[in-house]
Amino acid sequence: MALLSQQTSAAINIAGPCPNKPASDRCTTCILDSSDYFSALSLEVKRALQEFLQFKSFDRRALLYREGRSGENLFILMSGEVKVYKSLSNGRQQIHKLAVIPGDLIACEDIYLDKYSSSAEAISPVTVCYLPKAHLQSVISRHREVPDALMRSMARNLNSYIRNIANLGQKNALERVASYLLFLYETHHERNLHSEELRESLTRTELADMIGVTQRTLIRGLKKLESDKVIALVKDGFRILDQKTLEYLSAGG
Repeated sequence: MALLSQQTSAAINIAGPCPNKPASDRCTTCILDSSDYFSALSLEVKRALQEFLQFKSFDRRALLYREGRSGENLFILMSGEVKVYKSLSNGRQQIHKLAVIPGDLIACEDIYLDKYSSSAEAISPVTVCYLPKAHLQSVISRHREVPDALMRSMARNLNSYIRNIANLGQKNALERVASYLLFLYETHHERNLHSEELRESLTRTELADMIGVTQRTLIRGLKKLESDKVIALVKDGFRILDQKTLEYLSAGG
């Protein structure tokens, strides 16, 4: 029966619970099977990566790593939300990535660097699996599939960053706010959260820094969208009332 189960698992390329951990420490399913970055890897490669995966949790506002420190790990998000940012000379933060979908990679852009080029902070309680880079390099040396998957991830992150810069340069403040609300809506549904209210973990200061406006301008934009009945402001986030108008504004209409 065990042999048949193993053959079935291999046939559908599902790594399943990590066989290298005590039963009490195993996840019910492996994040490698559901991550967009790793799910297509062969079962042999997933099992090789599983051997070195370590689970860790972070409280809200805890740092996963700090800019300039030794870059030791690649992180795979399991739950929660993480902001990746660079610290500016004026004390503000430039947020260039939000990791919110289980399976998202964090610190992938630093995988071939000795030090982290940014900081990563939990903006809600977070759980991750992390992979020490020394062990990752060992797997890479044996399996060419892995660097190909990581390169696709870095290209995806770069394209996202370029789109973000284009948005900041070409859109006015209200259009930027609308674009962010649509991003929140899309990621909300990608996480299979189907409630009408979109929970927001960023503070107003963080959101203003991320979309490149002042906090006062951000609040004015949100209030206008609310007065125009495009959104409703709720305790911990937003409710979209008129998605078509939001899409029109986001597109520069």
